[in-house]
Amino acid sequence: MTTNTELADLAQAIADQAPAGSLTRRAAGCLVVAYSTTRTAAHARRVLADLDDQLRAACHTLADQLTAQTTEEEP
Repeated sequence: MTTNTELADLAQAIADQAPAGSLTRRAAGCLVVAYSTTRTAAHARRVLADLDDQLRAACHTLADQLTAQTTEEEP
């Protein structure tokens, strides 16, 4: 099982590589904070509720990608 800390690290790597000011970078940064400050992935998603629609959707899409990526890597 992947921890929120591991997901935050993956999101940080994406944020570091994304162009400054891009929606991807902003979404990844939000996920870093959300995963770093919560205990479960579900709780991390709930704390994103106050974001504007476009950013929240980008966060959820990226979170889905990270979850799928880590699920594929687990034995």
